[in-house]
Amino acid sequence: LGEQQEEAEQAITQIRDRLYVIKGLTGSLSLEEAYNRAAKVAKKVGIRPAFLMALIKKESDWGNNIGSGNWRRDMHPRDHKAFQEITAKLGLNPDDMPVSAKPGYGWGGAMGPAQFLPTTWLAYEAEIALLTGHNPPSPWNLEDAFAAAGIKLSANGANQKTWEAEWKAAQVYFAGGNWN
Repeated sequence: LGEQQEEAEQAITQIRDRLYVIKGLTGSLSLEEAYNRAAKVAKKVGIRPAFLMALIKKESDWGNNIGSGNWRRDMHPRDHKAFQEITAKLGLNPDDMPVSAKPGYGWGGAMGPAQFLPTTWLAYEAEIALLTGHNPPSPWNLEDAFAAAGIKLSANGANQKTWEAEWKAAQVYFAGGNWN
């Protein structure tokens, strides 16, 4: 009975993890829902809601395309420890969580609707938690993803609300240190 119970508990955990993915990551946002999420964050971080919406739309189609990759295969090894830390905090099996697939160049491994790499997520995690009240925040949660993207964009100058500042903030968001 002990071994059967242990197997049943493992199966329940796997199903719960899958349900989290299905419940949290499928379905689409309406334009109104996306705007409401963006407006809430944008007001707090001082950026334009439309700019934040556009970025999340480009990154993941508002959470509809969060990747088909696996962390072991597609993520740069330098991010493995951070990814395992994030999933452990959230009580998730890292093998069940989708990340961006490795492209023909470089590495994949970006997480959730905002497509943050694990080490970048950890760098912003405390600010995201303060903004959303989710502790720990999840890269796969739409509210946390909008908050993460808004915080990063604001930190990179989008709070100036000029075309030039927003363009640069978007380029830094997409390309990091290689933005120019």
